[in-house]
Formats: sequence, structure tokens, C-alpha cells
Amino acid sequence: MTTYDDNPLASRFAALAPEPLPGDWADVVGRACVARVGHPRLGRRDALLQRRRRLLVVLAVIALVSIVSASALAVRAFLIDKGFIGIPPVGATASTPKRGELVLSARGSGTSTYVYADGRLVWRRERPRGTDLRASANRNSTGLLEQRLTKRGVSLLLSEAVSTGLLGRGLDLSFGTQPCFNAVEARIGEQLERVVWHGSQCPGTSGLPAAGIRAATPTEARTLRQLAERLAFPASWLPPSAWRDRRVHAYVPAMFRVSYGPWPPDVKYSAILRQLPAPARELLRAKKARRTSGLTGWAGDLVPAYTYGYEVTTEEARSLRAALVDAGLEVDWRVDEVVLAYRVGARHPKAGAISIRFDPILPHGEPGGVGG
Repeated sequence: MTTYDDNPLASRFAALAPEPLPGDWADVVGRACVARVGHPRLGRRDALLQRRRRLLVVLAVIALVSIVSASALAVRAFLIDKGFIGIPPVGATASTPKRGELVLSARGSGTSTYVYADGRLVWRRERPRGTDLRASANRNSTGLLEQRLTKRGVSLLLSEAVSTGLLGRGLDLSFGTQPCFNAVEARIGEQLERVVWHGSQCPGTSGLPAAGIRAATPTEARTLRQLAERLAFPASWLPPSAWRDRRVHAYVPAMFRVSYGPWPPDVKYSAILRQLPAPARELLRAKKARRTSGLTGWAGDLVPAYTYGYEVTTEEARSLRAALVDAGLEVDWRVDEVVLAYRVGARHPKAGAISIRFDPILPHGEPGGVGG
């Protein structure tokens, strides 16, 4: 008699399975752990572990993308919400297209406005007021900012200037206590026509019209004041249909004009370079600079002077700036509109501290600083 015969429970098992089952423990466990969905429970555990691993990988990728995106958004937020003075941060994308046809510009009274055929509206204001402060680079300047117009918006701004009837007549006027130089330029046909007016705030003048400049009539003076105000603040009167993107972005140039001076005519170019740090001097020597004549000094004591300058890419501008910073040069705070400048070399008795400037180049190829 077997062991099964002595155990009532065993007798029942024997009735169900008269022949002893093979003693394969792995097979028993495999059969016993069959899940309701038809796969082993141990297999489900492995699948769960695999899913957890995949989830951890996905979460790690998401975290990495979030970090990169946060960095990109930080730069983007800076560029959208605030202007800047000088060279844009690494990673900032230049305004496109890099070149554009200028159809309208207005300069004077601490403002500059540039309108392009592609719809870009690029502008700057000194000592900004009201809501402009939110987009400003600092309390003294907005920096160069950019918005996008529709074709209708470009047409409305152009018509505002042309409808005055003052352009295309070669007018050079003088009136009131306006800043020294003011101008509106508009494309009429294939030509850029302008009207220029001067105020009494010119250094070295008595406020009287110079040769070739006549006094504006009261009507001309009133019209030019109104035109300058409307072109400086187009968002105050343009309709919604004039805007493709009314949000304010910082204008990011693709090129800069580097200029150093002013230098009196008796200072040799070699003497200029000797005053610069060696790394900056080598960078400047590698470029062929263009000499530009002008005036420098104080009111009533202007002397002939000139500057040297040339165009550089943003990366070249960064390299030159790094050389100036490493040499311990100080930022020249006299220049604070859209231009970054450093004091270099000795002072000239009539020119004051001499600077090396980084002027942003606008889409029509001209510098965007004051006087540009």
C-alpha cells in the first residue's frame, strides 16, 4: 500500500490522478502562476519593471528638454520683452531678412523710426515714457525694438509723411527749440525724399538759421511737429488691420559697425592703435578700416576730427568686446542710446574721453546709433 492509501485526502487526489505526476517543480510553478489574461505573473512583473524603466527614461528626456527649453525661453523672453544695449546674448536669432528696403524713416527729439517694405517697424526712444518703460533696455533708452506691420500698415505710415506735401522739395528748415537735427525720409517712386529741420539746440550756434537754411513758416513748423509725433508713436493711432505682430521684440542685428575716435587730424593711425589693448589691436589690424570725417569738441569750440570704422559680424564683435573687457576698459556711459562703447587711450583736450563703439547695423545697411 502506498502513502496515498493512508491519507483520505490523498485518496481523493489519486481518484483524480491515478498515475503520479512527474516531479518537475518548474513546470508546476509555471502552470500554477498562469494569470487571468493568459501570461505568467512573473512575466507581468518583468513587464511592469520594463514599463517603469521606460517611464524613467521618458521622464529623464522630458527633464532634459525642459531644461533646454527653459534656457531658450529665457533668451526669447528677454528678446521679446526688453530691448538691450550693445551685443545680443549668445543664441539670439538675428532679425530676418538681414537686409530690407527702407521706405520711411524719422529721426529727432530722442526718437528714431524705420519702416521697411517687408513690414518691419524698427524704433528707438530715449528717456522713454509711459508704457514704453516695460520694453526699455534701461531708464535712458528703449534700445532698438521691432514690430511687424501689414502692407496696409506700411502704406498708412508712408501716406502720413507724403500727404504733408513737404517731402521732395529739398527743404532744409529751422524753427523753435527743436533738437539740432531732425529729418523725415520717405520713398516716393524710386527715390528717398527728405525734409530736414533744425532747432536751436545745435552746439556752437546762436540758434539763427545757417546759410542755406530758411526759417519754417508757422504752418510748416506745426505740420512737422505733428508728423514727428505720429511717426514716433504709430501704435497710438494705427488701426488693428495695420499690424501683423504688434508685440514688441528687441531688434537683433546681424552686423555691427565698430568705430573708434574721435581723433583730431594730427593724430596718426598707428598712434591710435598703440592706445588699444594688444588683442584688440590685432583684431582691428586684421580689418581694413574706413576713415570718416566730422567735428568734435564743445559748443563754440568745434574742431575737425575723424573716426575709423568697419563692419563686423556679431561673433567678431563678441571677440573684440571680450578683448576690451579682459584689458579692464571701462564702459563709456556718455553713449547710452543703442550703442555699446568703451573708453580707450588718453583724453584729448577738446575731444574728451575717446571711445570704441559698437553700432548695430539696420536692415538698410546704416548704423542704428544716434547720428546713424
